[in-house]
Amino acid sequence: MKFTRTAAVTVTAALALTIAGCAGDDAGSADGTTTVEFGIPTNMGANNSPMAVAQAMGYFEDEGLKVDIVVTGDSTSIVQGIDSGSLDIGSTPPEPIWQAMTKGSQLQLVYNYIRKQTGSLAVLDDSPITSLGDFEGAVIGQSSLGTSNMLLSEGILASADLTPDVDYSHLAVGTGAAALQALTTGQVDALSLWDTEYAAFEAQGTPLRYFTTEEAASLFSTTYFTSSDYAADNAETIEAFGRAMAKATLFTATNPEAALRIMYEEYPDTLVAGNSIDDQLAIDLVALNRRLELLTADDPQDTASWGAYSESALAAWGTFALDSGIIDSEVDTVAAAPNTFVEAYNDFDADAVVAEAQNWSAE
Repeated sequence: MKFTRTAAVTVTAALALTIAGCAGDDAGSADGTTTVEFGIPTNMGANNSPMAVAQAMGYFEDEGLKVDIVVTGDSTSIVQGIDSGSLDIGSTPPEPIWQAMTKGSQLQLVYNYIRKQTGSLAVLDDSPITSLGDFEGAVIGQSSLGTSNMLLSEGILASADLTPDVDYSHLAVGTGAAALQALTTGQVDALSLWDTEYAAFEAQGTPLRYFTTEEAASLFSTTYFTSSDYAADNAETIEAFGRAMAKATLFTATNPEAALRIMYEEYPDTLVAGNSIDDQLAIDLVALNRRLELLTADDPQDTASWGAYSESALAAWGTFALDSGIIDSEVDTVAAAPNTFVEAYNDFDADAVVAEAQNWSAE
């Protein structure tokens, strides 16, 4: 496969919190390119395919950005990286952000990426667990013990008056085949992962049942955030980054198959050994289409609301986080996401992006 444009995006396999030259004002280069150190908690996969699109279609490059992606394996490290200044922008569900803010971190949510909740608890379809109360005594598989999904699952189970490490326990099982094996062999009783993982398991023939609460299901999920200082000093960089991701998400929603084929080319490690591209595509399309429902909830293209947070959703997060014990003191969640950059995110030629997606070819 060949692409007409490429952007310089580097993927780092492990967290490097001492990245040289990543701080805001020092990130410019002689050619005018701005480097952004961007932290994500999970490896590239169908759930992150818009990032691959932003790379291959040149959307970052068009905005004058060089994006270095730092894969941390957990959300806590991303918050720490933003706090220390070794990361510029981070991607995580909000739970660890709210926790850090109760401890004094000055953070700002800047782009509402996944507009509806991805996380829930899942069990095998024939599991004896039929209610949240049945999770007493359960072992719950987590991708890692620093994941935001662990906090979400604890919040969900708090509604049944269950306490972690007292009424149930967590076990790190990773993702993909390792997580599925842990569930099907009985190593864990349930998983606390996210929509695209579950969709892939079901596409491979493992039916699941899901548990959440109405409050948790109403919350937005993965968000892009930074420090208040970085947001104040680097408005144009944040606007450029968000605009590139809005374009990439629209491209992906228009032509999901193209987005996945782009990802396979840019990140060959996303292809499972022994699978043909067509077999992999069949599984990943199921996962990506489920994710796209959340990425495009409330029609951000028609409403010019790419990256925007609703005040009601922010307030709901504050209430849920406090009531479920995720945080032990109130956080002004509305003030933490002022929608400062939304107009700039939506300032692009959407028709051109749609046409580019529709006309994309691997030839």
